[in-house]
Amino acid sequence: MIAGKDTSANTLSWFFYMLCKNPLIQEKVAQEVINVTSTMQKSQVNLDEFVTNITDATLDKMHYLHAALTETLRLYPAVPMNGRTAEDHDILPDGYIVNKGETVYYLSYAMGRMPYIWGDDAEEFKPERWLKDGIFQPESSFKFIAFHVSLTILST
Repeated sequence: MIAGKDTSANTLSWFFYMLCKNPLIQEKVAQEVINVTSTMQKSQVNLDEFVTNITDATLDKMHYLHAALTETLRLYPAVPMNGRTAEDHDILPDGYIVNKGETVYYLSYAMGRMPYIWGDDAEEFKPERWLKDGIFQPESSFKFIAFHVSLTILST
């Protein structure tokens, strides 16, 4: 329970921080929410009406919001470092030998900023990298590892 609450709070804190640092992106996210929920820009918004309009169907249409949240997780993963312990002897793709019982750690925080993986703009907050023709396009779990894809040879 703590893991779910703390990781969500941490991610949302970084998300709002990134929106504050990037007002144009903040405006795009807000405009998308307004457009998708059919909430008119008016001085007084009916909160009950707004909440009623937040459904799975409307959330599925919020591609820019999804991209901005995913970009936040790329730069600020909720678990910035993780490790796995080998259940058997194995060889990693780069040829490194891992013996049974050894632990391999990886830094998802650093991997989210590697130009080798994400390009020369890896350190920029750029939700557009997740969109193709305005539609959210997920990356492989082995590239975007914020959710720590499990390797079959290693266990937690």
